[in-house]
Amino acid sequence: MGVQTPAATEQHRILVVDDEPNIVDVVSMALRFQGFAVESAGTERNALAAVRSFDPHLLVLDIMLPDMEGFEVAERLGAQRARLPIIFLTARDATQDKVRGLTSGGDDYVTKPFSLEELVARIRVILRRTGLAQPSSSRLTSRTSSSTRTRTRSAAAGRRSS
Repeated sequence: MGVQTPAATEQHRILVVDDEPNIVDVVSMALRFQGFAVESAGTERNALAAVRSFDPHLLVLDIMLPDMEGFEVAERLGAQRARLPIIFLTARDATQDKVRGLTSGGDDYVTKPFSLEELVARIRVILRRTGLAQPSSSRLTSRTSSSTRTRTRSAAAGRRSS
């Protein structure tokens, strides 16, 4: 696991919503390693509660949840909360699903299987576009530690894939 920054309030908060524990674990671990604060949920009900309590900067949302489709979750959130960026992360790769995801409130649509590096890059792009690129005050510290984490992550990834 990555080293936590001193002030967790300065981290970007990402909510990962997926009913597959393996996906949640892998995505959450990668995001924490990148310096994000992460919470997770496996159902629509838990996701909506986590949005209220965790107040995420961005939501990574699966479409196929056990109690409601992710499309509907996005629509509900749009009515409840102004401008929460959403990246759909799903196995559904039909064009009609992608269009529905992007028109129901999604900012991006990533299909499984996926690259963790690409997902993190897409998260960073959306945070930058929405004006959330740097959490509150520590711009220089954030850049320095990000570059250190990148080198460490690359070395660790090389060891795991051997």
